[in-house]
Amino acid sequence: MSPDADERLASIVRALSDVVLPSLPAEAGLAKEQVQLCIGHLQILRAQLDHIHDYEAEELADAAALGRMLTCCAGGPATVSARARLREAVASEPGHGAAAIRAARQQINEAIGRLVEAVGIDGDDACRANLSRAILQMERQRSLKDRQWSAAFGFDAQLASA
Repeated sequence: MSPDADERLASIVRALSDVVLPSLPAEAGLAKEQVQLCIGHLQILRAQLDHIHDYEAEELADAAALGRMLTCCAGGPATVSARARLREAVASEPGHGAAAIRAARQQINEAIGRLVEAVGIDGDDACRANLSRAILQMERQRSLKDRQWSAAFGFDAQLASA
């Protein structure tokens, strides 16, 4: 019987905590710090493991929503071309599985980045204003979701105490 992902992560945490960390010399402060950081990240992964797919799907949905907001940008040839690529990225259906969701989100985010660059070249004034507003609005929402995603780990004192 193969161990599941949580058991594997727990095994790595034990090996780092019980074998690697104690065997490091006292003067290896940076190495000890890095091992502790790795242990912490692995523990976070274990705690979030059952929800990662939903979280990444939500990130994709947010990227697509932002992309749809930005496909109204107008301007010269660079903006029109970047807008067309963004429309394609938003319209494409992600495949199945976590890797496909991550790839689709990355594709949309890259297309948004290209549109931002293009608008800086030849986008019209209304597009520039709309672009900034839409990106800041979505980033505020994403930031709150990201803070909530990690609230249980005490990184954000405001959310951890709420």
